[in-house]
Amino acid sequence: MISHSNSFGQLTDFDELSNELFFNIFINRPHSAVFDFVKKYFPAFTEEFEPGGWTIYPPDPPELQHTIHSLKFTEHPYIDVKFREGRLDILASERKDSRPGVTDYHLWFMFDTFDDAKNAFAKLSAMFDVLSKSKNVFELNGKTIAEYSDHDVLEQTNSVQFVLTKDELHDDTYKLFFRIGSFTYSD
Repeated sequence: MISHSNSFGQLTDFDELSNELFFNIFINRPHSAVFDFVKKYFPAFTEEFEPGGWTIYPPDPPELQHTIHSLKFTEHPYIDVKFREGRLDILASERKDSRPGVTDYHLWFMFDTFDDAKNAFAKLSAMFDVLSKSKNVFELNGKTIAEYSDHDVLEQTNSVQFVLTKDELHDDTYKLFFRIGSFTYSD
């Protein structure tokens, strides 16, 4: 996760909230609710961060396998909203006999009712409203989308996006998708 610090090297409040939603995994302090999962698949995030040096790769790029590691949960330690199920997805590129490298990460919340989904979207929006300098909330193809940044302009490196949408597989259920750096790639 890209995080920005103030002049004293501390995370901004915006980054702290973003990290909390991802269980503090990417600042090497995973919450106990996800610690075992992280330790198993991404042990580097459970260890003290050591600044590294350069890595030299052989001339032939290694064969990578692209994977998704998911953890389902029914409670989130940093956001108090009613949801049926949550899911943390960590996307990775893996070489044989090597630790996986994180390529992206997503957070999902699934809801039984539109009211629960709408309330969660509103709560998440309120949390980022007070910490953001720019935002864009809009409707697109039946989805409600919110984009926030702690910079004056919505920019690629320090932004979040969440999307409220109807679940395409289950009638009358809804889901909320959350990601960081939402402008760095397209759907």
